[in-house]
Amino acid sequence: MSKRKVKKSAILIMGIICFFIIYFASFNYFSNLGKGEGTKIVDTEEKVDARSLLSQFKSKKKIYISDGNVSNVRMEEEKVQEFQYSFNEFSKIRTPDSYKPIYEGYTDDDIKFSTDLNVFRVYTVNKEEYYKVPVAYKKEFKEILDTSIYTSFDFIKQYKTWKQVTIDYGDETKKISGWSYDDLASKMVQKRLVGKIQPEKARERCKYKFTVNITSDNYEARVDIMGEDYVKITVNNLISYYEVSENLFDYIKTDIFKIADSE
Repeated sequence: MSKRKVKKSAILIMGIICFFIIYFASFNYFSNLGKGEGTKIVDTEEKVDARSLLSQFKSKKKIYISDGNVSNVRMEEEKVQEFQYSFNEFSKIRTPDSYKPIYEGYTDDDIKFSTDLNVFRVYTVNKEEYYKVPVAYKKEFKEILDTSIYTSFDFIKQYKTWKQVTIDYGDETKKISGWSYDDLASKMVQKRLVGKIQPEKARERCKYKFTVNITSDNYEARVDIMGEDYVKITVNNLISYYEVSENLFDYIKTDIFKIADSE
């Protein structure tokens, strides 16, 4: 056999050996890759929350509430805490024979709630729970819900629902044109819900005492400007105080009443 034939045979054998080495190496690599992906899918499976719906609801930060007049008002952070704290008064019961909710709402995920002030329902698509609201707590619970809606900044500054707005300063009253509603609303920026002492002191000390009167289809609101940093919101007999941006005070003083700083 010639050397050239031996050389060709050796090359052919080496080629076959290399092919099988590459084939088995590739097979082993992609097999392990598939196992790794399979493990990753198992590790990232969503865990089922075994807590009660009420317990899950207590951990939510964003809550929106509606009643028969207004819809989807976001609760202030402090009101969320007060609302959730009220759950400590509730006791779990079986599904009531009859139930017609007055208030309804939802969180930023799939948990919803409703209440007729006697029963509190919390539910998802697949599950529901009912809780008894104590008779002695009913009035306080209603006030929490009502103030969460009607004295919240999210509700008050919805200028598209405003029908008439006037601002009082002493004996002078300015009627705000509809095209300026969004300007006024944009200056109504809250920082936090506060108690009454500091705002009342601030209004007493302030030379300029302004009051914004808002009329809408379903409510009338009074917003007292308590100095540069606070407001008092009153709707019917519901009252809340807020620390706010001083832009609201400056806007009313300078743009609405044209009061110079030297006055």
